Amino acid sequence: MVLSSETEELEEKHSELCNKLHLSQQISRDAWERFETINKNFTLEGEPLHWIGCAIYVSCWKSIAATAAQNSVHTNCVNLTNLLRHCNLSIAQFFYKIKQWSDMASMPEEFKKRIEYLEGSFSVAYNVFKEYQPLFMQIFKAPKAPEAHELDTSKHRNRKNKPVPSSPLKVFEFCWTLFITIKSEDTNYNNDLVTSCHLLIAICDWAFKHALQADRKDLLNPDFAGLPEDFAQPSYVPPSEAPCIVSLLCPSPNIITDLKYVKEYQFKKSIRNYLDQGVLIENDQGDVLDTSVFDHNYKSIGNVYEKNILNKSDFDERIFLAEYKRKLLVRDQSVAQNAADNASPELSTKEMVVSKECLTPLTGRKYLGPKESQESTPLVTATESISRLNNLLHGRQPAPSEALVQLFESCARNPTERINQIVTNLGERFLEGHPVDQREVAQRRLQLATTLFYKFIESILQNERSIHADLSAIVEKDVFYECMFACCLEIVIYSYNSRQRFPWILKALQIQPYNFVKVIELIIRSRDKLSRDTIKHLNMIEETILSSLVWKSDSLIWEAITSSDREVPKFEETALPGHMQNEPSSENLTLRSILNSEPRQIVSPGPSATDRFQSPVAHSSAVNRELFPTVQSGQSLLQTTHLMIKDRTGNTRMIPIVNSETQKSTPVPVQQTTPQRQENVAQARPRRTGGVSIVFRKFYNLSGERMEHLCTHLKITNTDTKRKIWTVFEELVRKNHCELMKDRNLDQLLMCAVYMICKLTKLNKNFTEIIKSYRSQPQATSDIYRNVLISSKKVVVVDGETTEIPEEWGDLIQFYNKVIIQAMKKFAQKFVVRGEENIGDILLSPLPASRGQVVQVFDNIFIKPLESPTLTFGNGKVLNYYFSRSPSKDLKDINKAIRGNGVTGKRLLVEGENDLPDSKRLAKRKVQSLIEERRNQNTE
Repeated sequence: MVLSSETEELEEKHSELCNKLHLSQQISRDAWERFETINKNFTLEGEPLHWIGCAIYVSCWKSIAATAAQNSVHTNCVNLTNLLRHCNLSIAQFFYKIKQWSDMASMPEEFKKRIEYLEGSFSVAYNVFKEYQPLFMQIFKAPKAPEAHELDTSKHRNRKNKPVPSSPLKVFEFCWTLFITIKSEDTNYNNDLVTSCHLLIAICDWAFKHALQADRKDLLNPDFAGLPEDFAQPSYVPPSEAPCIVSLLCPSPNIITDLKYVKEYQFKKSIRNYLDQGVLIENDQGDVLDTSVFDHNYKSIGNVYEKNILNKSDFDERIFLAEYKRKLLVRDQSVAQNAADNASPELSTKEMVVSKECLTPLTGRKYLGPKESQESTPLVTATESISRLNNLLHGRQPAPSEALVQLFESCARNPTERINQIVTNLGERFLEGHPVDQREVAQRRLQLATTLFYKFIESILQNERSIHADLSAIVEKDVFYECMFACCLEIVIYSYNSRQRFPWILKALQIQPYNFVKVIELIIRSRDKLSRDTIKHLNMIEETILSSLVWKSDSLIWEAITSSDREVPKFEETALPGHMQNEPSSENLTLRSILNSEPRQIVSPGPSATDRFQSPVAHSSAVNRELFPTVQSGQSLLQTTHLMIKDRTGNTRMIPIVNSETQKSTPVPVQQTTPQRQENVAQARPRRTGGVSIVFRKFYNLSGERMEHLCTHLKITNTDTKRKIWTVFEELVRKNHCELMKDRNLDQLLMCAVYMICKLTKLNKNFTEIIKSYRSQPQATSDIYRNVLISSKKVVVVDGETTEIPEEWGDLIQFYNKVIIQAMKKFAQKFVVRGEENIGDILLSPLPASRGQVVQVFDNIFIKPLESPTLTFGNGKVLNYYFSRSPSKDLKDINKAIRGNGVTGKRLLVEGENDLPDSKRLAKRKVQSLIEERRNQNTE
């Protein structure tokens, strides 16, 4: 809070600022009252003038909203760039503080959307300008630095303005001003980077056309590939019709159709309007760059833009031009680059835009392809995503293919008509979610998404047919098609870098996150390869749903949990075989030999589409895992003979042993485990199935990854401590049918579980350290630990009167003290250490197994857990053997390859093993290598 002795000085600064901005007394008075209210109720950190600037912007926004509702002329507007300059407030600081102000003042949702719009629009302009500079100099001569006095627009304002010369620098400024003017008038461009770049290329093509037809050799770059062949010849005559150069300027041939659409149907329409309104004028030859008309056009388009930004209180995106000219001047004067940056620190482009880079989520990294070698920029990323999308859909129509039609016809009931109805209904909802002036662009996005939808449906159902002969269980599920269609729309929206951010698509199409999350992995795992960034985006969406959206109070998960008529599943009840630490996983090991030259892809089995949308199955022996099934004729005995070893923690592990020549098991004497342990290993645990189980399986896997990340950063390496954290977290999640998760976030409960065990086991870790470790995760936001639900809204009856108690929110520490301690007091007592014994016995939950660890047995033999994604190992031919699944012939092929690509030769004697047959030597070496590798894993 500002001291009272400073109030008069601040009020004077406020009045001076309002006068500089030419604001009315009403706006000035309203802004000061808002500042006083916030300053009285909250502690405002930093420079008070920055907060006054926020108050002024809010007052102007309120005034604009009020006059817009009354269809009045906006008279209380402010140039946002001028406001920030007079407040000495950087753009990054503005976004940070205005969001804080929004929370403190409980601003309406429209205001928050306005700030999000401003941030996105400015980010688009920033990234487009970076592309504009090299693009312009590809066509035109490089702009020369202006005179120093031209940079100060505040001087000589009373002198008669000289005509603006149509030099390369002024044409550069004119084209950019024309771009941001059209962009400010058409909301299609404001938050769509790709479409905005298409508009800029169309403007450069238009400017080139006028310069070429007017024979402006003083403007055009003689080395540009789009010039006529005889351009440099003395006999050159300007063509009557200039060639179209968009194909030369387009960053990717796959998006040329979209670019030409923007040029022909959107840009040319805007130019015609400007010509009809007299904003732009042409000379007798139809040239807009001629010196006789350029002065008018340059100033007129600038005036239109100034009116636009004043009416909307937008940023003045001409600041990029001002900084560009300063850098040109500094370069010509041979002054260090730092001086140019310091010339206007409050508007430095390094601080202008908050990075929108798509961070890599902790889960799903196995699906990502290799990183691109080229430098990644927002435009490159978007262009790559669109190109990949167009390649994927090449030759396809927004309708079922012949193969898909045949697939539908083979079903008991043909779902074609019902699917068409679903696509139509969802398409209408999608279009209704866009303003009227954006429906045309939205319609094209919808058509692309429909094409993608039918392609994915075809791919997934073909895979489903290979698993289930009868597809009726999935093809008759409307929710499956709805979620698939929504996901395809999200892919298209993200690829074009559109302004609608997830979960907008769920709200627009009225899709439940609980259902939507089930289709994401199906799409990622399909044979149709999406771009790396698109997969990262889908992985981040899946994590967002699992960590928070699925736990909203209006989520379907609560109904699903209740209708299952069973307790909330534990991790071990949902985990797939081999996904728990210390669990025998011979079923899930893949033996691969990397030889020869032909790549082969392996698609491992995972939950199918049918499994994801089926109802929970009651407990029965049919769903038990058969760890040791009966040996079938022609199948390897690997599944019945195992080597059992104890690691340092006392846990028993089982390793399959085989005699590679005879396929008979090789008995290995080992110390017997206790009968209790043998019984646990021999008996398979029941595996919960159905949609609820799959959602919880994904939830637990995500939680395990985040917990492991936290423990690594906190240097918690003890396995017993990790298991205690995991046990507490699991109890927090499952308590009272997940009541503690309702309207909260996974990370909130996980950090509380870490703190509780650290406190109970005397580990010196406080909440500050835990939160610091959490912030290193890609999904981390400050809102997670600053705003936690303490208690939900309640309606109580007191003395016959109904009273509504509002929600209570607090920070993570308050949540721990008020909620977690009360809920977990008795359970936590079991972990209290007194001497060397705990009070009470507690069975610790098994930890999720680390994924994707490749074990090298020999030089070219690797063992890797059997996973779900499509994998390609190495650059050579891959021979695969699935334990307990593959026939013995596959293993024989691998053994032949090891001995030398199937060529049988004399056996080589190895010193120390002369008395052993070749088959036993090979088996012994394999056993020794596996045991050594397992020991190394246990010590890591």
